[in-house]
Amino acid sequence: MKTQAISFGKTAVMTCTVKSADKKTSVDATLYQMDPTKREDYRDVMYSKHTTCIKPDFSKDTGHRQGMYEYYLLQNDKTKEVIACAQTSRHYRTGKSAYNGVSTLINEMNQNRNYINGAEPVLAYLAYNAGERFDKCVTTAFDRDEIPCLKNSKFTQLKTGDWCIPEKRYHLLIDQADKRENVNFLV
Repeated sequence: MKTQAISFGKTAVMTCTVKSADKKTSVDATLYQMDPTKREDYRDVMYSKHTTCIKPDFSKDTGHRQGMYEYYLLQNDKTKEVIACAQTSRHYRTGKSAYNGVSTLINEMNQNRNYINGAEPVLAYLAYNAGERFDKCVTTAFDRDEIPCLKNSKFTQLKTGDWCIPEKRYHLLIDQADKRENVNFLV
C-alpha cells in the first residue's frame, strides 16, 4: 500500500546558532524553505517586517503550483523572529567567463540587524544546495552595504559589480559557517 507524503507548511532544511547583537548570546535558529501555496508559510512571510524584499514575488507565486523562485527564512527558534530571508532562482550563464553553466542567483536577501552575521548561515546553505545541484556558482547583484558579510563569506566582486562564489570555494564558506554558526544541514 502506498502512502502519500503530506506537507504541513515550511520545510526545515538547516539548523544553526546565531549571535544576538545586543546581548552577544547565541540563539538557536532554523532555516526553512517556504512554500507560497501553504497558508502558514504565507502568514510567516507577510507578517514579518524583515521580509519586505521578498513579499511581492512571494505573493505572486501563491497562485502558481510551481513558482519561479525558491524562498528561505531563517528564524529564531524561541521567538520566531526572522533573522534573514532570501529569494533565489536558477539561471544558465553564457559568455566569456569561468562561471558559464547553471548558477544559483540570489535575487533578494535581507538580514535582521539585531543579529550578528545573520545572513552567513543562509549563504552557506545556498552554497551547499548549489553544490548538491552541481551549479557552477552562486551569484548576486547586491551592494555590500545591504549584506555586509558577502566579502567575509568568500564571495568575490566581479567587474560587472556582481558578487560571486565559484563552485570550488563552496566548501570554504560552508566550513567557515560551521565553525562560527554550527550549521547542520537537514536536507
